[in-house]
Amino acid sequence: MKAWKICALASAAVTLAGCANITAVPPGPFAAGEHRVTVGRTWSDVTSISPAHGKTTHVLSVNGPLLDTLYISEPLGAGDRLVEGSDKEHPTPAIRADMSANETVEFVSDSVAATGLQKVETSHLRPATFEGGRALRFDLTASTSNGLEIAGSAKVATVNGKTYVI
Repeated sequence: MKAWKICALASAAVTLAGCANITAVPPGPFAAGEHRVTVGRTWSDVTSISPAHGKTTHVLSVNGPLLDTLYISEPLGAGDRLVEGSDKEHPTPAIRADMSANETVEFVSDSVAATGLQKVETSHLRPATFEGGRALRFDLTASTSNGLEIAGSAKVATVNGKTYVI
């Protein structure tokens, strides 16, 4: 009887996982709330199967979220999170209205660490532009729990009191 229940639960989990809404994102403009980003190739919107994404964060991938991931936030206001964690005792970082440039970089790196990546480091902080205004760009490195080293970059801008993260 227990084996039957386990099989039934496993079957239900597989069925529910098959209901996840993964859609193609063709090259061109991609809307993240009121924010539009132009993607240069076809991506898949894997937000629905990404457990750590925040309520206002879209997660795109080309080869699957374990191999490549692009996080695009909708405008983040004070108290919003880039990613959501399940540990109530160690909540993921929330954006503050008065963050300095260094605190904003820490916000992003701590959010990346909250997804389960380890040894998250930032480097090469440099100026960038975002919708005609000033932004910060920096590089990130990290590793998975299995030791796979990954690298990427981030761009962060605050416009009219809202923070945007790519």
